[in-house]
Amino acid sequence: MTIAGLPLVEHLPPRGAALLLLGEDCPVARELERAGYRVDRHALDTGPLAQLAENRATFRPPVVAWPHPDAAYDAIILLDELALTVLEEEALAEAARVLRPGGVLVLRVPAAGRLAWLDGYNAYRYVQEITNRGSRLPEAAGVGYRRHYRREDLRGLLRPHFRVREMRASGIGLSDAARLVLALFWRWALKSERGDAAIRRVPRILARVEGGLAPGGRGYWLVVAAERLPLA
Repeated sequence: MTIAGLPLVEHLPPRGAALLLLGEDCPVARELERAGYRVDRHALDTGPLAQLAENRATFRPPVVAWPHPDAAYDAIILLDELALTVLEEEALAEAARVLRPGGVLVLRVPAAGRLAWLDGYNAYRYVQEITNRGSRLPEAAGVGYRRHYRREDLRGLLRPHFRVREMRASGIGLSDAARLVLALFWRWALKSERGDAAIRRVPRILARVEGGLAPGGRGYWLVVAAERLPLA
């Protein structure tokens, strides 16, 4: 089974299971539903987008609690948002709370390493700050620069609540290179927010295209399938 180029979906429970998809990726949600899963969705509450005030200028304290009951889901798919959350440990604790024991978390984060310089959020902010031109991307308002993770760091973050089943590299950075080009064109060169939808949409499309690529076992992302540990 393949779902929108996402690796490790073979670790998901059988069709008919209840899944929570965190993020804005509508094609992934549709493919999961076509595969027979019951899918709920919401944006990660500890993420910066959930904290921006109406004028998009004021950053509010992070919201930790997710609007879901304990042990409500058989699996959670968390794509990319963890790296932009203010309280990443609290977010993973909430994922563990709403997962049943033995449930599966499929998590994708940007990897530390040779391809990290392609990060569209971080490279754009560097250009924007040194030139004092344009405006920042709103998704990175909370943490400033997007985090990149080493394998051992990611295992440590997951260890209190999860057992890692498999970790795999994925992608070649094409999606974030596109994010940088689009952000430079719209927000830096034109000083306009009219292209924000494209800045979000195009990288998601390219991420699905490049998801199965990992030359030499290396990649832009780390994708993890982790099992919720039994309750103490």
